[in-house]
Amino acid sequence: MNVFYNLTIAQYWGLLLALCVLSLIILALLAVLRHESRHIRGPGHWLAAVALMMVGTGLAGVAVAQAQGVWVWMYAPASAIQLLGIGLFGEGLRRHQGLPSRAATVVMLSVLAMLVLLGLTASGRQYGAVSSMSLFAGLAWARFVWLSVRFRRPGYGAIRFGLVASGLFLLLGWTVRGVVLLHAGPTAWRELISLANIGLIFFSFIGAGMLGLLLVLLINFRLAERLRSMALRDALTGALNRRGFEERAARLVALSAQMGQSVTVLMLDIDHFKRVNDEHGHAVGDLVLKALAQLVHRAKRETDLFARLGGEEFCLVLPGTDVPGARVFAERLRHSFEVLEIDTGSRFLRCTVSIGVAYASAAMLQSRRVDLVDLLHQADEALYEAKRAGRNRLRFYASPEVVSSRLDSRLFATTGLSSGFGPSSLVWGDSSGVQ
Repeated sequence: MNVFYNLTIAQYWGLLLALCVLSLIILALLAVLRHESRHIRGPGHWLAAVALMMVGTGLAGVAVAQAQGVWVWMYAPASAIQLLGIGLFGEGLRRHQGLPSRAATVVMLSVLAMLVLLGLTASGRQYGAVSSMSLFAGLAWARFVWLSVRFRRPGYGAIRFGLVASGLFLLLGWTVRGVVLLHAGPTAWRELISLANIGLIFFSFIGAGMLGLLLVLLINFRLAERLRSMALRDALTGALNRRGFEERAARLVALSAQMGQSVTVLMLDIDHFKRVNDEHGHAVGDLVLKALAQLVHRAKRETDLFARLGGEEFCLVLPGTDVPGARVFAERLRHSFEVLEIDTGSRFLRCTVSIGVAYASAAMLQSRRVDLVDLLHQADEALYEAKRAGRNRLRFYASPEVVSSRLDSRLFATTGLSSGFGPSSLVWGDSSGVQ
C-alpha cells in the first residue's frame, strides 16, 4: 500500500500518461496489421477493444473526478464501454480460433451492468456504482483468462501462457482497486479513489503492454503461416505445389513405414487438356482444373496428400490404403469427373481424367526396396499406359504385390521397363470394356 501511496505523490500522472501512450501505440499497430490481415479473424475485435477501453477509461475518470451534474450519470455508460472492450478481447481470441462469435452476449452483459450502475447512481449510492465496477471488470478479465487457457493452437504454448499472465495482471489491477475501495467504505472512498486507481494503472500498464505485444505477435504469426501456405500451395486449385509436395510427401511415406502402413500413389492427368485450352480458352481450362481439384478435396481424407505437379497433372498420396481400396477410390473419382458438367458461363463442358496407380506395402517400405521416387515413377508409367489404352480409365503398375491382389489383369500397366522391383516381363492385354 505504501508503494502505491508514494506513486500518488511522484509518479501518478507520469504513469497515467505512459499508459495512454502505450494504448495509442497498441491501437496504431493493430490498425496497421488489421489493414494487412483482413483474412485473419480476431484483429478487428482487438482493435475495437483497445479503442473502447481508451474511450471508456477516459470518460469514467472524468466522471469520477467531476462528481457533479451530468458527469455523475456519465460513469455508468463509460463503464459499460470499458466492459464491452474487455469482452471484445476475449471474443477476438474466440474468432482467431475459428469459433462462433458471442459478441451479442458481451453487448447484453455490458448493457446489464450499465443498468445496474445507473440504478445505484440514481439511488444516490455512487460509491456502490464505483466499487461494483471493480467486480464487473474483474469478472470480465477472469473470462478472458479462462478463454486464454482454452486457447489451443499447436506451437503457440508460450503465447497462451503470456495471454493468461497478461489477463491475470489486469484482473489483479481491478482486484486491488476493489480491495482499496472496500477498505475505505462509503464514507472515505473519495479520499482513497486516487490510491485505488493507482493500483489499477500500475497493473494495467504491465498487463496491457504484455497483451498488446502478444496480440501483435499472434497476427504476425498467422500472417507468416499464410505466406508459408501460399508458398507451398497452388493458388488456382488449393493443392500443394511441387515444393510443398516434396517437403511433405517424403515425411508421410517415412511415417507410414514406421507405423506399418502401406502407401498408394495416384497420378491424375486430364485428357485432351490442351484441346480444351485451344478451343475454349485458358479461363475455361482453369475452371476444369478447379473442378477436378474440388472433387479430389471432397473425396480425400485429412491424412492424404494432394498436389498439382504441373499443368494438368495431379498426384495423390494415400497412406494406409490397400489395392482394392485404391481401385474403388480411383474409379469413383474417375467416374465422378466424367459425369461432372462444368459451367463455363456459356455452356456446360464435360472432361475425363486418366489415372495411374502404384502401391507399396509396409514391408516393402520398411525394407527400403521401394521409396517415394519409385512409387512416383511407377504411377507415372501406369498413367501413360492408361492414356495409351484409350484414356478415361485407370491402370495399376503391375508390381508383384498388385498382381497377387487378384485384380483383373486388364487393369495392369505394361511393365517392360526396369523399375524399383527390378526388370519385369509382365505384359497384359487391354479391353476398353474394363475401366
